[in-house]
Amino acid sequence: MSALWIRALGPLQVIADGVPVPVSSHSLRIVLECLALRANSVVAADFLAEVIWDGHPPARPGPQLQVYVANLRNLLEPNRRKGVASHRLASRPGGYLLAVEDDELDLLQFRAHLASGERAVEAGELAGGAVSLRQALDLFVCPAFPDLADVEVLAPDLEAVEEARLDAYQDLLDVELALGRHANVVGEVQRLVSQHPFRERLWASLVLALYRSDRQADALAACRAARKAFAAELGIDPGTRLRELEALVLRQDASIGPPVINDDRRARQRLDNVPAPLTPMVGRDTELGEICSLYRSEGCRLVTVTGAGGAGKTRLAMAAAARLGERMPDGAGWVNLSPLTHVEQVPGAITAALGLEAPAGQDPLKIASRFLHARRLLLVLDNFEHLVDAWPVVLELLTAAPELRILTTSRRRLGLRPEYEFELAPLELPPLDPPLPLRRLQEVPAMKLLLNRGRTVRPRLSVDHGNAAVLTRLCHRLDGLPLAIELAAAQLRHLTEHDLLADLEVSLATLRGTFPDLPDRQQTLTATIEWSYQLLADAERELFGQLGVFANDPTMAAIEAVRGSLPSGAPPTEELLSALADHSLLRRYTDQAGRRRVSLLQSIREFARDRLALMPEQHKVRRRHAGHYLALAEAVGPVLWGPDQVDAFRLLKADEPDLRAALLWAAGPDGSKDVALGLVGQLWHYWELTGDVAEQCGIALKLLDGTPNAPLALQGPALSGTATLCWMLGRGDQASRLHSRALQAFHDAGNDQGVAWARMCLAVQAMERDDAASAQRLAAGVLSMPRATPRTRVGALILLSILAYYAGDHARALELRHASVELSRPLGDRWLLGIALTNLAESTQQAGDNGVAERLLVEAVTAALELDAQGQVAGILEQIADVYVSRHRVERAIRLLAATDSYRTDRGLPLYPAEQHHIASVITRARNEAGPIRFGLAWEGGKGLSLREAAYEVLQGAHFTGLPPGPAPASTGRHPSTPEGATDPAPWT
Repeated sequence: MSALWIRALGPLQVIADGVPVPVSSHSLRIVLECLALRANSVVAADFLAEVIWDGHPPARPGPQLQVYVANLRNLLEPNRRKGVASHRLASRPGGYLLAVEDDELDLLQFRAHLASGERAVEAGELAGGAVSLRQALDLFVCPAFPDLADVEVLAPDLEAVEEARLDAYQDLLDVELALGRHANVVGEVQRLVSQHPFRERLWASLVLALYRSDRQADALAACRAARKAFAAELGIDPGTRLRELEALVLRQDASIGPPVINDDRRARQRLDNVPAPLTPMVGRDTELGEICSLYRSEGCRLVTVTGAGGAGKTRLAMAAAARLGERMPDGAGWVNLSPLTHVEQVPGAITAALGLEAPAGQDPLKIASRFLHARRLLLVLDNFEHLVDAWPVVLELLTAAPELRILTTSRRRLGLRPEYEFELAPLELPPLDPPLPLRRLQEVPAMKLLLNRGRTVRPRLSVDHGNAAVLTRLCHRLDGLPLAIELAAAQLRHLTEHDLLADLEVSLATLRGTFPDLPDRQQTLTATIEWSYQLLADAERELFGQLGVFANDPTMAAIEAVRGSLPSGAPPTEELLSALADHSLLRRYTDQAGRRRVSLLQSIREFARDRLALMPEQHKVRRRHAGHYLALAEAVGPVLWGPDQVDAFRLLKADEPDLRAALLWAAGPDGSKDVALGLVGQLWHYWELTGDVAEQCGIALKLLDGTPNAPLALQGPALSGTATLCWMLGRGDQASRLHSRALQAFHDAGNDQGVAWARMCLAVQAMERDDAASAQRLAAGVLSMPRATPRTRVGALILLSILAYYAGDHARALELRHASVELSRPLGDRWLLGIALTNLAESTQQAGDNGVAERLLVEAVTAALELDAQGQVAGILEQIADVYVSRHRVERAIRLLAATDSYRTDRGLPLYPAEQHHIASVITRARNEAGPIRFGLAWEGGKGLSLREAAYEVLQGAHFTGLPPGPAPASTGRHPSTPEGATDPAPWT
């Protein structure tokens, strides 16, 4: 026995060197119990003083506390020689530490017994586990740490101890019930339920104990008492487990009957050939629980886990078989069908897996059926997809064995009436924007698996601020497919995560197999997909290859367009897509706008793209693809300027990857320049709204240089739109030249609306060159043009108001800005309204009414959020920051300024000189008021905000709680320095 024993899980007791030591002083008991509660950890002296004197310590508590500690040292170590430092109660910088072993303090001994019991139960030694758990609970003589009961600061610690005790009690009851000792624990559970009426696990144990003791009426009464307790006191219903248990009691279901104990005959026949997993299953706890719960549904006897190759169906089935097999009296059997090549081989494989022999001339299926007839077990049929014609075998077994449960894995469902399909999706992916905190990021299933498998080849692999973004993008590039993640993680032995991502951005084919224990069909992702591809019919393969042309999830209309005109008798698209979905090569869904779409994982899309490259009609497929998306842009682009622009923007955003792919192909050497010009002319305003314009601008400039003789109807919009993109990138002179060319093209084509818009844009460029006279003349001329559209007139009014504002005529500027807002509201163009509101807010703020200015800017941000366009919000937020500084909310202003600065820097979107001067003055004012420390902290915090997050900070501050979460604010801020492009149907025709 140890020389020291401290009991704190009840009235304090100390035994030192075999002799009981009384601790008579209340203050000494408090100090010792506080140190014991946090044993082997430093407890701060200030904290001890707070505890001893109940939050009101004397001015100098140190000397008295030192006396208490010295007295305790003498009690705990009565034979310690004078001058020798105490090793039991040691002084540490700032506090004290009670050093004890597990057998010297009952709290630590409780934890040790608890751990021992958990290990025993995990090893299947239930009786030994029950002994250890009982030993742990016997240490409690409640209440624990009695002298600390009224110390408020220690309430969370004491609650944690009590929670651990109750959890241990519940674990013990579960073990006792599994051992068939239900009659022995009824009284104990009833007492615990009366003391803790809101713990559902205790109620469930009571119901089971009563039911198994042949007290069905009392078990039902307990269910109803639980329901009443929860409803009366908490206003809620009991959880799913209690509700299910009540239903099972009502129908006297055999699944909740007493366990079979000491049945040697059954133990000898119990089946358990489920393969032992070689690696831990990561990130599939929810799916595992859902599969197991399916079998608790009335009538569920057949479940098929479907999903793409590499999704982890087999690994999940192994885990499910292990868990379900424990509950099945006759265990679980595993049949691997992947080596089989003919349907006729399936019955023999099942018979062999069951450990049965099929003499020559006898039907193995009948032998298996007879064996299974009176047994309750789970039979797993793994890799069924290439043998689906063997479905009669499954039906025969289910019919012959009423207590049999079957779990199959397949890339397509079997198609049977009793079948429950469980579609296994890829692992949950971490969001790209906004990024998660590191603590939460490493718990996202895909990231958790990547780290888990990566550490097998690089033990110190972790996620930190330096690699979080790269690891997140890796998870997305790998589609969250467990097989892809495992193959990629193996490469981390030789590559950094940055180099691995760079390789995978080129092609997923770089994921070569490095695991000899994997089957050939899983040595590479390509082999995994090829396994499914070889099962397709010719027409299905053709459509699968054509789907390789899409960069994202196409609509049904897009797929039909890419297929082109078909010969009579060709299979309908719906039929072929259904076949591909059955093979888990794609999934179909309906988007938020009600459009039916088809989705392929990146790895499968890349495989389809390779198949497309081998097709003789590849060029025709790409032309039809580009033609479809040009037609889409022509139909939707003009709508971006009107009341329905939100739906138009979302549609283009949903198809943005394919619009880009169509543009790249059309502008390339084998493409169609007319299609490319049409796309630029229709999409430039969409790109402007997104704020992402650098790549498109480069493509458009090269395209215009190579098509000097293009039709005027294509030239005008393309020139005007490209000028806008140049302007956004700070290339004012180039924008002016292109707008001048656009003006001439519109004039030659007889497009008066286009001429008016081009002149207004040239006025903007003149203003930015400080040529106020030319800007004034051009803008006034636009207002006098009878064919100018209302939005062109709004743009001219805004421009004239800016000229008046910078000329010092603030009254005139305010008048023009009011007029521009009133004229823009009925148009339903949120982008244009946002610009008008931002300019009006500037004049309102200048007039000294910061409150009204803020309300106008909040309306502008709200309009931008509705439109879900990134480009506009930066200017609005910068103006709001100006208002915040004027209203002495500097830290919030600094965060907004930092967010917009990061946004502009990342996208190469500069401020023009007047804007630069304005923002610089706002930053200076904010820094002067905040001081360097507050400014630096707020700026650092704002740098990590996306524009969406920054905009919502504004809305939350303004108490706009009814807005939907999500997308973000839209285009350039203070003036409409961009052409109108494809506005109404009329301008460019």
